[in-house]
Amino acid sequence: MSNMSGKKPRTNSLADRIVGFDDPSMGDERERDVILRAYTFGSVISTYALFALGLVFAAIGAGMWSVLIILASGLTGVAVSAYCKRENVDFSMAIARVSPRRLLISNVVGAGFAIAWVAALVFHMTVGRPLIDVSLGSDLSGVTSSSSIAIGAAVGFVGAIVAMSISRSRKIKQARAEAAAAADIEDED
Repeated sequence: MSNMSGKKPRTNSLADRIVGFDDPSMGDERERDVILRAYTFGSVISTYALFALGLVFAAIGAGMWSVLIILASGLTGVAVSAYCKRENVDFSMAIARVSPRRLLISNVVGAGFAIAWVAALVFHMTVGRPLIDVSLGSDLSGVTSSSSIAIGAAVGFVGAIVAMSISRSRKIKQARAEAAAAADIEDED
């Protein structure tokens, strides 16, 4: 594929240097595979740890600050998607092939954190004190209606699930069409 604009395509060389792909510590091919799988496991655990930290912040009364932590948990996905895009790998297609069981487990865990996080925020705003009072000095009673937060969170959550389901369905259909086209090409050879 040629690049008509004359610009050099962005590469992942900086990202590769950051994680040390060319470093001797990566070892042979088998060791590299294990290390990369370990990094993947670590990033998933870090994402869940950030969710938990956001929940703790919401429970102790620093709920609005927890939004920053929750947003930071999404950096892993953004970085992975950007890396794949620069390597011409359709990450959304890969996500569409996630096994139904794994998808269900990750959605249930994510929904559990989201529900608990919103519940802690709603409790604080409704009662005027956090679930666990550590004397942060913030009184949010009367700032906003807790029902509007709960309704907004529920609508947002349902909307996100619907959008992800539609996207996944489209990507699965696209993957099947590409597999069928590839099979037809192989049959012609």
